[in-house]
Amino acid sequence: MSISFFGLDTAISGLSANQKALEVVGHNVANLGTPGFSRQSAVMASSATRIYGNWRVEMGVDIQQIRQIRHTFNDNIYRTESNNLGYWETRSKAITDLESILGEPMQKGLQVVLNNFWDAFQELSKAPESLTVRALVKQRADTLVNYINQVGNQINKLQDDLNAEIKARIDEVNDITEKIAALNVKIMSAEAAGNLPNDYYDQRNQLCDRLSKLIKIETWETRDGSMDILVDGYFLVSKGEQKRLVAAPNDALSSFYTPMLEYFGEDIPIDVGQGIIKGLLEARGEVNGAKGSYDNGSPNVTGDITIAVDISNTSTDYLANIKANISTLVDDLKSRGIDYNLRLVTFGGDEPVSNKNFGKNADALIAAIPDIPAAGTTNNFTDVINAVKSNNYADGVNKYLFVFTGESINGDGEVTADSTISDYIATLNKNGISVSVATNPAYHTGGDTGEKGWNIIAEKTGGKLYSIDAGTDFDSLMKSISYDINSDINKKIASVPDNLNIISSVRKQLNALINIMAREINRLHLSGKTLNGGDGGIFFEPIEPNLPIELGNIKINDALRDLNNIAASTTDANGDNEIALSIAKLRNSNLITSNGKVLSLDTFYQNIIMDLGNKGYEASTMTESYSNLVTQADAIRQSVMGVSLDEEMTNMIKYKFAYNANAKVIDVVNQMLETIMFRMGAR
Repeated sequence: MSISFFGLDTAISGLSANQKALEVVGHNVANLGTPGFSRQSAVMASSATRIYGNWRVEMGVDIQQIRQIRHTFNDNIYRTESNNLGYWETRSKAITDLESILGEPMQKGLQVVLNNFWDAFQELSKAPESLTVRALVKQRADTLVNYINQVGNQINKLQDDLNAEIKARIDEVNDITEKIAALNVKIMSAEAAGNLPNDYYDQRNQLCDRLSKLIKIETWETRDGSMDILVDGYFLVSKGEQKRLVAAPNDALSSFYTPMLEYFGEDIPIDVGQGIIKGLLEARGEVNGAKGSYDNGSPNVTGDITIAVDISNTSTDYLANIKANISTLVDDLKSRGIDYNLRLVTFGGDEPVSNKNFGKNADALIAAIPDIPAAGTTNNFTDVINAVKSNNYADGVNKYLFVFTGESINGDGEVTADSTISDYIATLNKNGISVSVATNPAYHTGGDTGEKGWNIIAEKTGGKLYSIDAGTDFDSLMKSISYDINSDINKKIASVPDNLNIISSVRKQLNALINIMAREINRLHLSGKTLNGGDGGIFFEPIEPNLPIELGNIKINDALRDLNNIAASTTDANGDNEIALSIAKLRNSNLITSNGKVLSLDTFYQNIIMDLGNKGYEASTMTESYSNLVTQADAIRQSVMGVSLDEEMTNMIKYKFAYNANAKVIDVVNQMLETIMFRMGAR
């Protein structure tokens, strides 16, 4: 008798399964516009057959699982392209902001202000005694420094804003990973209970999508349903545990943040790959953010100068000429605005090599040079190198070694081996010391028989060779040395390292332009005469004396409030316009060496703007390209995981008909059983 109810059980299972399937369809339709939602599907399977004695009874249908329709491969493609898009979008926005600050080339930017400044000195050269034109020069100079300082302040603010955004994005990463870790716990609990928490999966995947735009991540789904997230080989999320990123200073005294991983109580550096955070780091500049940082563009006009004098193979006149003209070198360095430090090494005699630091005391250095040559050749160039490399140099200082000698590299009558010379060069380059040599031309390209000349050391360390013979003008020699030091410093401050930094690189170039221009104008102005016949002073000076002239740190010399103190001439003769004309000509003078080219101030600035424009075009093009790729990747992904109303309508009709059919079966079975029971009862 009980077997008669099996048909009813089968129909009931079909009714229940199709009702659940209709609920899934309703859930899909309800979440049609929900971001990150993956459509779900009810997977049906035949119920397990039951055995009753000799009877094998089919039990109908069961819902095997509510499956989430999603493709991991498509997710990975989307996240990779989204990561690239975040990086290029950030670069593009930073460049656009920087272009707006500079106002080039369509707006009235620095080029217009510079042109007006040069034109004012051109007018002054026509009427050097005119107070009206001098007032124009003063007004144009004030406009120039005000504009330079305004640009500097705006660039500083842009860097600070980017730096603050880096911290905010790092905090966002931590917030996302914390949520993913919490979802992992919920998912593991649900799966352990035999459930499939599809909506939790969607929330976690949506968080991963956002995280992939911030940093480059690897995701691994484990058997227990949790998701591990790795960055640079380190776990950010593992099951329910989270490792936090911290926004730590990137160097001592630096105000700039860099992402580091909080790992067992220590902060360790981590490479976040591409993404928004990397784009922000490069836009701001991955440099030291301390005030006056050379990395961040402050001009490095420091020169630590060691004068090494060979006192064994030189004459009394030779030493006297050096002593008499050291002051010429120092005075010329001062006029060029070089922040110098003086050291003296004496070598070549039987006495130990002397090595003393005199700071800015040129008179003490001059007094320390012997008046007469010493006997013996016990020490040589090896001892000089050992002396200079042991010096306590200031951080980042430009190091120069000038050797004054009358002999070959070691001058001991023995051939200095090529390997020894190579060791000299390696040691000097390792310590960043540039070597220049003033000696007899006979020793420039060769020394003792079979020995290389001083040129090999000078060339390989970035130095120069100078000739000293019977007719040498030591005054001109010292001025040439000063000029070469100035040129090398200008080249270094104008050269941008090969990196992807944006603001710090542009700052460095603009600061080089401003600093070189100001120092050259100061040098000419110092050599001139005022309208009252006095000596000309400096024209520009730093607002903060302990920092070099640069963006945000330049002003007109207070003495120039008196227009008579503007130096336009080399004498006080009427009509003398030499200084004014020389300053006006600076705009087209080749003062800067950059990327192997010798450029004028105007051309160098135009190259800065052109390079920035090229970077902006590249970033804009790459942003558009990756935006299209992200759109395409998302479209492919949505074709799999997205809700289709047509498909859901079809499923709804299918499940509704199946539901109705099972209901009809139940009704028929019910009628059959009712008939049987009533008739049996009638008997």
